[in-house]
Amino acid sequence: MADRFLNLLLARLRFAAANLPVLPLIAFLLVVAAALTHIVVLPGREAAIEEGERRLASLERSARRATIESQTERVTPEDTRQRLLDRFPSEDQLNAELGRLLELASKEGLQVPTGDYRLVPGKDGLFDRYVLNLPVKGSYMTIRRYVAAVRQEFPDLAVEDISLRRENIGSADVEAQLRFILFGRRKAA
Repeated sequence: MADRFLNLLLARLRFAAANLPVLPLIAFLLVVAAALTHIVVLPGREAAIEEGERRLASLERSARRATIESQTERVTPEDTRQRLLDRFPSEDQLNAELGRLLELASKEGLQVPTGDYRLVPGKDGLFDRYVLNLPVKGSYMTIRRYVAAVRQEFPDLAVEDISLRRENIGSADVEAQLRFILFGRRKAA
């Protein structure tokens, strides 16, 4: 009886092995592989990714901190003050700046027959004001181009007043009185 049972069992196993359903077996093996991957492999990879992100954040903070420290070491308030003051011409350079203003006028085609120049000492002790009254003669558009060119060439110059006068309506030329203020730093500043 036992022989018969073993023979029957072996026959059934051979039949099952010969007629094995492939698709359900592959599906079962894929489910087992996915479960093992999810349980064993993914937690280790997630931990490695989180550690890498923490390390990257730490490096970014360190780099930012080093950049800020190097900037604060390089730029002192005195350096900032001096750099701001260096934008303005010194007392010795004010006449050269005036020459550049007059050269710019002739380049634009304006006539500057005379001029009134005054050096007004500043109350703060850092800056002097060089007040320039320039009578110019030319077309209205030429005067506008000149003032725009002066503002572009001298960004720290102040245009205090512009007065325009025309002899008669038919005249193409305009007489203008331009008042500019150039700020210059004192030698002690």
